[in-house]
Amino acid sequence: MRRLSSTPGLTFSSSVACLLCLALGARVTLAQTGSLSAGLDLSDPRVIAEGNALFAQSCSVGYCHGVAGKAGRGPRLRGRDWDKNYLFKVTFEGVPNSSMPAWKDRLTEAEIGAIVAYILTLSKLSSNSVEVLPSASPAASPPAAISNTPVASPEPPVIDSGLIGNPEKGKALFYDSSNDWNCGACHRIGGAGASVGPDLSAAKSKAVKDLFIDIVLPSASLSPDMPFLKITTTTGEQIQAIKSEESPSHLKIYDIGSLPAVLRTLEKNQIQKLDTESRSAMPAKYGEMYTVKQLLDIIAFLKAGGGGPSPAVSLNDLR
Repeated sequence: MRRLSSTPGLTFSSSVACLLCLALGARVTLAQTGSLSAGLDLSDPRVIAEGNALFAQSCSVGYCHGVAGKAGRGPRLRGRDWDKNYLFKVTFEGVPNSSMPAWKDRLTEAEIGAIVAYILTLSKLSSNSVEVLPSASPAASPPAAISNTPVASPEPPVIDSGLIGNPEKGKALFYDSSNDWNCGACHRIGGAGASVGPDLSAAKSKAVKDLFIDIVLPSASLSPDMPFLKITTTTGEQIQAIKSEESPSHLKIYDIGSLPAVLRTLEKNQIQKLDTESRSAMPAKYGEMYTVKQLLDIIAFLKAGGGGPSPAVSLNDLR
């Protein structure tokens, strides 16, 4: 899991801020200890199957994670190593000033433990792996059906002497939900995407060379309207964020400790220190992540304004 803070355990909260954000109908009144039971076998197929059912009911809907832990509007859970006790604590207690509620009054500790057991099984899966759950017993009912519809992935390097950008391929890369760093996780274009970073609908008027530089060297030109902030709260939490809104008493930010970013509201009296970074919040990794052909595809999509025809975008335009 990507960490932007050196403070142990703090940025993890924003990573799972949408882990369970839809309340179940029943409320639990049993006494809770607030810790993962040492007697719970997290490898028990029956426990994992129960966790799968609870996850499908609560976590794969609304502003939450994708099916079977794939990236949705909430962070991707599969293909990552998790600490079982920390997963339990965050789910049990929730995350202050975020959309992540405390589940200690909604689920029993055994049910939360079952969800933890299920999430741990996702760590061995890649973004597009087919999930195979252990059978609880020969006679047991199968877990809830899981959709394994393939998700568009970045294309492999293409040998193309012309190196002409393809806007349709660029669109697939822009919104590729199997890639945590996809452009649509932060930007909007043509009314689709997120509002963490600048809206790119007007990018079609920019030169191809300038768009290329914006992508591979994002700190070359900084936006004064969306400063990159480093915040230290009075509790010691360190947050790297982009400012969304501000009032005399509150600061609304996008916590970019993980992607997708989490919208949070902080009371100003909770902020001990606030610094403005002299670099872009956009990672300077896309020149390594994508081939030149893929970058031209994305630029062709931007030049199309999110839809419609695109002018020819070629390697010659980068001169």
